[in-house]
Amino acid sequence: MKDRAAIEALVDRLVVPENFGDNPTLDQKVALLSLVLEELKHERPIADNVVDFEIYTQSEIFADTDKLFISAPLLAKHLGAGTAPIQLQSPLLLFLLLHHRNRFRVLEIIQHFIGKVRQQLTYLDFKKTKTGVTRCFTNTRFAAHVLRDYGLLKFTQREAYKTWELSLTGFLVAADIFQKRSKEKVHWSIPSHFKEFNFDVQPEIRTACDSIKTYDEFVSRLASICVLDTEVFKTFEPALRKAYALLPDYWAMLNNPNLNQQDRRAASLERMQKLEREAISDEFYEEFAQCIQINELLAKISQQPQND
Repeated sequence: MKDRAAIEALVDRLVVPENFGDNPTLDQKVALLSLVLEELKHERPIADNVVDFEIYTQSEIFADTDKLFISAPLLAKHLGAGTAPIQLQSPLLLFLLLHHRNRFRVLEIIQHFIGKVRQQLTYLDFKKTKTGVTRCFTNTRFAAHVLRDYGLLKFTQREAYKTWELSLTGFLVAADIFQKRSKEKVHWSIPSHFKEFNFDVQPEIRTACDSIKTYDEFVSRLASICVLDTEVFKTFEPALRKAYALLPDYWAMLNNPNLNQQDRRAASLERMQKLEREAISDEFYEEFAQCIQINELLAKISQQPQND
């Protein structure tokens, strides 16, 4: 926001809280003014389309001693729709890895996830859609649904309707994303997006397992997020070997340029469901989850620092 300091100074002068504690803060004043305006909007009532959100975001806003000036642009630009759902796929997989044991419900996942990536989003991402939901919340749901449709998230009745949990391929990809993000200055970076013909999954996800050429490398990727000397890979070795043998077909479908999006989703999910039906059981997922070194992973991936 341009002229933020002058606007904050105006709010500081305009709002006078009483009996809200000693030395009311500017945050309190902003929150109280926001509530007053929300109540006024409710009582009038004011239609949501009285002011176009995109026009407002392009307006010049500045303040003097007692007035707030908002000057609309003479020529408005088309601003798009903010951060695309596909851009949220990679950081969402990372979040689901780091908070795998929390068993958050879907709305909680979205709220906590947006808190992590907030500094990477623009004000356009917080526009309310026609359904009254914040745009970035809706886009996070879209991102998760695509990941689930491709088998990167589990798709049992419990997960599909109440929470989002990583599948075996989801863990493999998330482990790779973690290794990359833990070395970056901005841990919760949102990748840039350029349209690829016919693909609706991030390239970072589709190529995450290209370097895995052997069974040992496959196990090593999973072990990279687990405590040392865990027994889960020995206990479930026959199942893991069968899963490894089935994975190339899954990745081939996920990256098949000759299929349209609908057919590619169906083919990928079919391969993942076959893998879980024939190799990976709920017992593996439960034991594997207990081996993930969550605290150590969280220590390396911190919340993005606030902007000044």
